[in-house]
Amino acid sequence: MRSKISTNQVDEYIDKLSPEKQLLAQAVRQIINQTAAHLEECVRWENPCYFFYGPVCYFASSRSGLHFGFFRGKELSDPHKRLVSRNGQLPHIKLRTLEDIDEEYFGDLVRQAVHLNQN
Repeated sequence: MRSKISTNQVDEYIDKLSPEKQLLAQAVRQIINQTAAHLEECVRWENPCYFFYGPVCYFASSRSGLHFGFFRGKELSDPHKRLVSRNGQLPHIKLRTLEDIDEEYFGDLVRQAVHLNQN
């Protein structure tokens, strides 16, 4: 049985990031929580992940910033073509600055991902 890990571990994950990455992570976390507050937030596979009838999305530190990814990203409508995937990675959006964050677009991707898991 899967055990739920405390949200405090996500806080701890964010606290360990550089100040620039902390801002990105907090912004992504806020978008996820505002879009789908019912998602289970936990740390899995060493990254903050969000679940609802299975894995929905995650964010992870990268060399140059943060990745905001989707477990079923290949099935999402991505009209802006921002989701990338290479070398077997899950589809994700690369974030380097706060200007890379599009609240409306990211919220739409989260809603799509949640909907996929419900069906």
